[in-house]
Amino acid sequence: MEVLVRNAEGNLSLKDREYASLKLGRLDRYFNTAERVEMVHREDRRAHRVEITVFADGFAVRGEETDADIHAAIDRVSDKLESRLKRLKGRLRDSHRKRGHQPPPAVEAIDLDEEAGPTISERKSFVLKPMSLEEATLQMEMLGHDFFLFREEGTGVGVLYRRRDGRLGLIEAT
Repeated sequence: MEVLVRNAEGNLSLKDREYASLKLGRLDRYFNTAERVEMVHREDRRAHRVEITVFADGFAVRGEETDADIHAAIDRVSDKLESRLKRLKGRLRDSHRKRGHQPPPAVEAIDLDEEAGPTISERKSFVLKPMSLEEATLQMEMLGHDFFLFREEGTGVGVLYRRRDGRLGLIEAT
């Protein structure tokens, strides 16, 4: 598994990078095919902010922590990711037991228009993987986001979002 460490300020020592690689390398035991782990480090005046995203088995699991000590921040986010990965693995296992294992469908890339208006501050492109509503809910929870864009199996594109009352909403494009 490839561990990428990005540092905005350039002040992360080699010893800290090796510690992060060692700690994050242990997460690959939860996957069949672990592609990569990205770690972003930002240092404020008194704290280290560590954001880690794990890309494996068609999922992206993300966590972030802030602490005064870089090693403590890495440990806390690693523990958070490990608990999320255990929960994900358990849900996938239970889901496969209920309906049997089915290979994932082919992944299609989307093409976004490159001409943007002046109000767009950031542009991201990603692959829309066909998935069930249950899988999209799980993926949104693993990423820690308030919304998730996905291609619904057999229908169209959907946006799953967290409402202010804590429940989930779904917007479907027909």
